[in-house]
Amino acid sequence: LSTRDFQRDDDRLTAFRRKLSTALPARRSFRTVRTHSRGKLDLRRSLREIVSADGDVPSPLLRRRQTVPRKLLLLIDLSGSMKLHTADYLKLAHAAVQGADRAEIFTFGTRLTRITTALRIRDRDQALARAATQVDDWDGGTRMGPTLLAFLSVPRFSSFARGATVVILSDALERGDHGELETAMRRLSARAFRLSLATPLAGDPRFRPATAALRAILPDLDDLVDGSSVKSLTDFILSLARPAPAAATIWKRVS
Repeated sequence: LSTRDFQRDDDRLTAFRRKLSTALPARRSFRTVRTHSRGKLDLRRSLREIVSADGDVPSPLLRRRQTVPRKLLLLIDLSGSMKLHTADYLKLAHAAVQGADRAEIFTFGTRLTRITTALRIRDRDQALARAATQVDDWDGGTRMGPTLLAFLSVPRFSSFARGATVVILSDALERGDHGELETAMRRLSARAFRLSLATPLAGDPRFRPATAALRAILPDLDDLVDGSSVKSLTDFILSLARPAPAAATIWKRVS
């Protein structure tokens, strides 16, 4: 890659960081805010106003539920087959943590590691260096099913997925029995607002979800997309507020 290519990716990540908080899907919080229209009567505040106004009836005082961005959860495969993409994925993860208040980042290969705290360091090089010291399974094998089940077995971690937009960055090349992967994806899909798999394999126009593992988890995915470049990933994540197309339906049409 040329210096120009790296600069383009850095520019894309800068733009991604700035846009992310307003691009994520939103949900209605239980917290309320004052509003002048289209809300429910704030009875307590209205009564106080009536008392302070000596019985005069002021304009109705209203409140509505606040709209907040959903959590973003990135699960990054650091196994040997993903080695060419690891650096880009971690740069993307740093931009996500810097751009969204409620982003969580985990890596997995043969074990699960939470690196969110390290990525909160503003300087990217320092943040990635700190994260690197926490990960023990660089460029090894992949145990995607067992590590996702481990994630779901920890209540605190599992809560990160509840109602979140979850993006898994992996080729999903699960070897051997993929029963645990199916179970994990089914449970993760039930917790998440939207579950997506971004695979670098989909950067090839000839790609089809042909492996047994991919075919098995396809019904649980909202999206199966190209994860081969910073551009494809930032474009996709910034589009997450749009309706999910349902991966199984899309890939039936192209298979």
